[in-house]
Amino acid sequence: MSQAILLTVGRKLIANPNTCATLAGLTWALISFRWKLELPPIIRNSIGIMSDGGLGMAMFSIGLFIASQTNIIACGTRLMLLSIGLRFIIGPALMAIPSYTIGIRHTLFNVAIVQASLPQGIVPFVFAREYGVHPDIMSTGIIVGMIIALPVALVYYFILGAN
Repeated sequence: MSQAILLTVGRKLIANPNTCATLAGLTWALISFRWKLELPPIIRNSIGIMSDGGLGMAMFSIGLFIASQTNIIACGTRLMLLSIGLRFIIGPALMAIPSYTIGIRHTLFNVAIVQASLPQGIVPFVFAREYGVHPDIMSTGIIVGMIIALPVALVYYFILGAN
C-alpha cells in the first residue's frame, strides 16, 4: 500500500511544472557555474517576471482560500497550536542539533536558529492545496505565523544574543 502511495506521489511530482522548473534551474545553475555561462538578458528578465508573477498568484490563491473560510482559524485551535509549536519550537530545535553537531558556532549558529524560527512561506500552501493535504492547517499556520513571527524571532534573537 505504501509503495503505491509513493509511486502515485512520485508521478504527480514529476508531472508538476514546479518540479520540472526546479530541475531545469538546478541543471542550468550547475552548467553555468561550471562553464561560466550566462543567460541572455531577455531570457533572464523573462524568468524574473514569471517568478514574480508566480509568487503573486500564490499569494492571490491563499487570499481566496482564506476568504472562503468561515473562520480565520480554519483548522481549529488545537491543530493551530500544534502547527505553531512545531514551527516555532521544534523547527529551531531541529536546526540547532545538527548545526551544533557539525561545528557551527557563534554568529552563524544564531543566524541559523533565528532563520528556523521564521514562519513558513506561501509555496508550501500551494502544494498543500494542489494535492489536498490539509490546506486549512497550512493557511492557518501562515496567518498566525505571520502575526507572531516578529515577537518569536526577537525572543530567539535576545536569548541567543545573551550567550
